[in-house]
Amino acid sequence: MGSILVVDDHVDTNEILCRLLRSLGHRTASAFTGDGALAALASDRPDLVILDMMMPGMDGFEVLRQVRAAPATAKLPVILYSGIAEPDFQACAIQRGANAYWVKGGMDFSRLAEMIAQYV
Repeated sequence: MGSILVVDDHVDTNEILCRLLRSLGHRTASAFTGDGALAALASDRPDLVILDMMMPGMDGFEVLRQVRAAPATAKLPVILYSGIAEPDFQACAIQRGANAYWVKGGMDFSRLAEMIAQYV
């Protein structure tokens, strides 16, 4: 399976996602801030990033912008996620460069697994 970086400032959510991904056979790494995500990407290249939208300081859109701007990570698959389920917001995430958008409010892990399978 693949290597996935999970970026979420909520430690519990981050750990739940990492456990789920490991149970599916993936290797995981965690970051809890936007800066932490960029530092992790500078030192290791995962196959996919699962990126929380709402984080203090640097939000998911800014992390995504920087990932897409760097030649080394420009094509790295990124699943952006948030509790915001509005279709316009989801479309905005895709327009800004996310490969997919997952609504975390319902914690539909089967949908997340389907998304991951497209890229890893």
